[in-house]
Amino acid sequence: MVLSLNLLVVVACLTAALALANVHEEVSQISRIAGSGTLATATEELEPLNFLVVGVDNAEGLDAADPVLRGRNQASLLADTIMVARVDPASGRAWLLSIPRDLYVPIAGTGAQDRINSALALGDPTRLIDTVQESLDIPIHHYVQINFSGFVNLVELIGGVPVWFEHPARDVHSGLFVDSAGCVNLEGEQALAFVRSRRAYEVNVDGQWERDGTSDFGRMARQQTFVRAALNRAIARGARNPIEMRRMIEATQGEVVLDDALSISGLVDLGTRFREFDPENLESFTLPVSDAEIGGAAVLMLRESEAQSVLEVFRGGNVFDGLTALVRTEVRNGTGVVGEGRSAAEDLARHGFTIVRTGDAGDWRNERTHILYRPDGLLGAVVLARFLPGDVEIIEDDTVGTDDDTLVVLVTGDDWRGVLDEARPAEDFEHLLEPLGPTADESSEFADAPDAPDALADGPDGPTTPEGSTAPKFVPTPPEGVVCG
Repeated sequence: MVLSLNLLVVVACLTAALALANVHEEVSQISRIAGSGTLATATEELEPLNFLVVGVDNAEGLDAADPVLRGRNQASLLADTIMVARVDPASGRAWLLSIPRDLYVPIAGTGAQDRINSALALGDPTRLIDTVQESLDIPIHHYVQINFSGFVNLVELIGGVPVWFEHPARDVHSGLFVDSAGCVNLEGEQALAFVRSRRAYEVNVDGQWERDGTSDFGRMARQQTFVRAALNRAIARGARNPIEMRRMIEATQGEVVLDDALSISGLVDLGTRFREFDPENLESFTLPVSDAEIGGAAVLMLRESEAQSVLEVFRGGNVFDGLTALVRTEVRNGTGVVGEGRSAAEDLARHGFTIVRTGDAGDWRNERTHILYRPDGLLGAVVLARFLPGDVEIIEDDTVGTDDDTLVVLVTGDDWRGVLDEARPAEDFEHLLEPLGPTADESSEFADAPDAPDALADGPDGPTTPEGSTAPKFVPTPPEGVVCG
């Protein structure tokens, strides 16, 4: 599913024009869909492109005893995984958006609403493309689809994908079973079981099995982790080599579907520009959603106001501004003025910031408003400071985020003058970002960010923590200094 992007958009493209003759025959035999009239068209050279990457719930080609086949029709066709990959040839940057398959949206051309993953089964890829474009207002320039068998073939071809597990893990429904902690090389079927693991993902902590319980949210976070690991592995195994790249294309030739506007020369040109792309710089996002029940079925509803800053990244807006939803913010009243903290939190939430908590500071004698940020949260602090007037003090504090996923803490002071209607120019804060370096990944601290809980909980400025957080408990991220593979 996710390797379809890595292979055909990034990996297969990470080759010079001399590879054209080697791959022309193989790529030309891949199945195509007609995209004319449905797909967006780039109007300028080097314009950023959005690829709709779909892993379909189709098990044709798998062994009859494979766990994936339990309770399903081999020929079923639902969108099991939906992602939008944005690539910018001019800057050599890439972004990845995970769309929950249970997102409840109007299905294009039907006049009805349903889970977004049903759009493929109700029509063809063009209906899913139209649904994404109309419901999320994201232009889609190209389409990439792969089924379970193609995914397994790709993973086996690169020798498996090494993934870090803090604890042994399992999923009795998908067939995942990892019996030891540390770096584990997930081969074909186990890799598929891992990226498909959803409601039943469990880890063994001190002899007790604990379930993640975050369903699609946990799965999307794990898939994004897998994307980087898989791309790193493919590159390490020679995916930039035209001969190896041809083998990868051959492995998926009958399992992949592309749109007919994705030309071979376009792929090669894109690949030439992404020759030096580092998988760790792939910036990943998830949509903020809330649980709901429609007609007795569990669905996910998009939190429209919070989602706009994320969606703006994929619409071609300012990427810096698009980070506000990923700045997980705690607001503390530092003056004792009744309601000051909560009012500040509400104003920030309107700008798309994710408010994880409001409360009172331990000391109300704060003369200056200041922002505390965890060691990897400097950019988040700057994103927040852009919406505050005056010379706001920004302080690193290693106690921030030790108990949850908070990135920054805003403490109001006697100089508090509210939240600005518009963000201040990013240039005003260049001196603060210099330590990150001129080529720093602008959203590294936001990578694999979990979906946010409801923006505000009821109550005064005293401590409040929203219930029902969808933050995944067990995302297999290696500790600092540990590299798998």
